Amino acid sequence: MNHRNVTVHIAGALKDVSEVVGVCEVVGNATTGNNNNATLASVVFEPAFCGLYGAAPSIAPVLILLLVCFLLLTVFGNGCLVGVILTTSHMKEPGNYYLVAMALTDTALALAYNPLAMYSLAHGSYPAGPWCRLQAFFIIFLSVLSLHSLLCVWLCRYVHIAYPLSYKKVLTRRRMVYAMCFCVVIAAAPAALGVSPVHVITAGASEEVLRRFEQPQTLITPCLAGPEGTILSVSVNLVAMVAIVCLVALICCETQRSQRKHDQKLAWSAQAEGRDTKMQAVYTLLIVVLVNWITWVPAFVVTILLKFGVVSLAAASPWIDVATIVLQSATFSDSLVYAFRYHIYRRALKKMYRKIQNIFTQAQA
Repeated sequence: MNHRNVTVHIAGALKDVSEVVGVCEVVGNATTGNNNNATLASVVFEPAFCGLYGAAPSIAPVLILLLVCFLLLTVFGNGCLVGVILTTSHMKEPGNYYLVAMALTDTALALAYNPLAMYSLAHGSYPAGPWCRLQAFFIIFLSVLSLHSLLCVWLCRYVHIAYPLSYKKVLTRRRMVYAMCFCVVIAAAPAALGVSPVHVITAGASEEVLRRFEQPQTLITPCLAGPEGTILSVSVNLVAMVAIVCLVALICCETQRSQRKHDQKLAWSAQAEGRDTKMQAVYTLLIVVLVNWITWVPAFVVTILLKFGVVSLAAASPWIDVATIVLQSATFSDSLVYAFRYHIYRRALKKMYRKIQNIFTQAQA
């Protein structure tokens, strides 16, 4: 087989891979394991033959370089965002602490995905076994936790707008910790369900089914979790998105109503943050949500087409890779939005750049 230089392991079943059947499938010989040890021809799905890598293995270096750039942007952008919030006095407010949690979660999500994807592209095979199951868990856990951290940010922003004088009493440290713990539990439930053998037990299938669920669709996509965990994670994420939309509507209504109240105007004026500053924060969060929605659209469209059988997995596999790459950009898009929206963020970056430049200058001297 000279299609590409990979070792096809296919759950350890195929002893001799003889040919490629279309896309994403290979034919090989497998022993039955009974007393006769009969050898049968078997057609098995193989991720290394799917997606962009399957169509053109020569572009693997380009894909690896792209993933490296995404990882660096995520670590640097979110690191700067966390640094600005934690080192600037007036940025240390309750909502921004959830923003820190979201930035750290996005960074962890990139670390859980990018290195394994780069390894898969470099070796032409995905890491099976515990590594694959571990990645499947963290991909669900971190993605759900990131979205619910954004929900907490919106909730804090609503309290800021609706209760300008008493928001510090409402958003106490203890309540914030409870809310964060609740988000962790919500994120952990579908992740744990997705990697547990419950879908094997309910389906009455063998361990082979469990391995198939963990197997990625392509070398760029992350390892798959069980269907129950995936469905539950999508459900809780949809609930979070609906809640965010409701909070956006409530904030808009509260802003319009507060503009007609004399006491509310005085309350805003008495704070360091006036109406313009508050609304800038709201608009920034709205841009963050819209950018996230845009990055989710390709993956959503491809999933719907696959779900209803409009396209086959083999035909859609390159587009699955494209959708995954676009979705991966969501891990650093938030920090880019804040960089363009806030002068303090850009000033902090310039200050950081000057410090690094001074360190190099002193080292050379």
